[in-house]
Amino acid sequence: MIPYNYLRIVPRVNLRLKQTTRLWTRYSVDFPVAQPTRYKKSNTAYGEYFRPNTDGKVPLVILSHGWGDHSVFPCKLLGRALAKRGIASFVLYLVFHSSRLPDVVRNRLPDLTAEEWFRGYQMSVVDIRQIIDWAIDIEGISKEHIAVMVTKPWWLYFGHSYGDR
Repeated sequence: MIPYNYLRIVPRVNLRLKQTTRLWTRYSVDFPVAQPTRYKKSNTAYGEYFRPNTDGKVPLVILSHGWGDHSVFPCKLLGRALAKRGIASFVLYLVFHSSRLPDVVRNRLPDLTAEEWFRGYQMSVVDIRQIIDWAIDIEGISKEHIAVMVTKPWWLYFGHSYGDR
């Protein structure tokens, strides 16, 4: 069995308007994950959706952050910049973000088992695939122009490597 396969059911995505500017609109988003875990907190995915205020179909970039909360900040900046240029973006809060990470797991970081690390990455891939499934059915998104971008860890933006932290 391929660990990233799941029963394709377009998720029930909840959008809540957060901000509107002349050029773009930002929504907070949540949806149930396709492969739930024993941790209830991890079973809902969260994110932000930036939509350009333009007519017609637009491309979508799914922005995937690094480990932890601070790595989401560059994704949000990039999401706004893309929307200003007519490109929609979805910033997904991965399972390693505090909004989804159960305390029992957080207290053991970074000393998780290999299976726990793999499960976290597996969930991330499936969550991204669910966003793609959702986006294909959204009016105004060009289903031929959907991309995934993984951003580097936040500290690398300041010239430091992980070992320098």
